[in-house]
Amino acid sequence: MLPKIDLSDIADELTRLGDEIQRAFDESEQTVEPAPQVLLSGLEQLLDRVRASDSESPGASAQAIRAATGAEPDALLDHGLGLLRQLGDVARRLNQESQAQAVEVLAVPFACWMLRRGGELQHPEEVVNALATLANRLRQPEELAELYGLMDEIAEGIGADRIQGMDPTDPTDPWLVLLINRGIVATRSHQPALMEAAFKTIGEQLPDHAPYFFREGMGQMAALDYPPHVREVMQRYFDQWCSGQRLH
Repeated sequence: MLPKIDLSDIADELTRLGDEIQRAFDESEQTVEPAPQVLLSGLEQLLDRVRASDSESPGASAQAIRAATGAEPDALLDHGLGLLRQLGDVARRLNQESQAQAVEVLAVPFACWMLRRGGELQHPEEVVNALATLANRLRQPEELAELYGLMDEIAEGIGADRIQGMDPTDPTDPWLVLLINRGIVATRSHQPALMEAAFKTIGEQLPDHAPYFFREGMGQMAALDYPPHVREVMQRYFDQWCSGQRLH
C-alpha cells in the first residue's frame, strides 16, 4: 500500500519502526552511532514543529513555518530527509533490512507534505530511491496510477537549478532516474493518458535515452502481455524514436 501524506501517520510508523530498531540496537554487541533514539527524537521534534505551523494554503504554511522555526521549508525538508536516511542506515547496520526500507520509504510522504506547503526539493536522491522501492512493491494498475501522481508531485517540486544541472550521462542522476521510472510506472498503470505525459517528457528532456527506453518498452509489451490500448501507445512512440532499428 502507498503511504498516506499525513504527518500523524508518518509519526505512528516511526514509533513502530523505532521500537524495533531500538530493540535491535539494545541487543547488538556492535557499536552503532548515532543511537536510534537520537534520530527518532530529532524526527519527532521536526514533525511537531512543522505540524504546528500548518495552514490552509501553501503560501501561508510556508510563512508560518518560517515564523515558528526561523528556517526555510526547503531546509526543514532537507533536514527531515537527512534524519530518515541516517535512521535507515542505522537500521541496516543492525541487520534490520526491512525496517531500513520502511523508514526510507517515509521520505515520500514527508516530501509530498512539505512540497504541498511551499517547500522545494533541492536534494531528491532519497525520495527518488524511495519511489523506486514503492514501484517495485506494487502490482495493481490502480495503485501504480496513484504512485504516478506522487511521482508527478516530486518532479514538480524539484528545484529548477537541480534540473538544469542534470547530468544525462550519469545513469544514477536522480532527475533522469525519476523520469525513466515514471515512464515505467505509467506503462504499468495501463493508462494511456499517463503514458503520453511521461513519454513526452522523456522525449523532450532525455532524447539520448528515449530510443533505449522505447525499445525496452516494446520488448516488455510481448513478454508481459500488456493490453492492446497500452501496446498502441508504446508502438507509436517506438515508431517515432526507433524507426529503422531492430529489436534484439
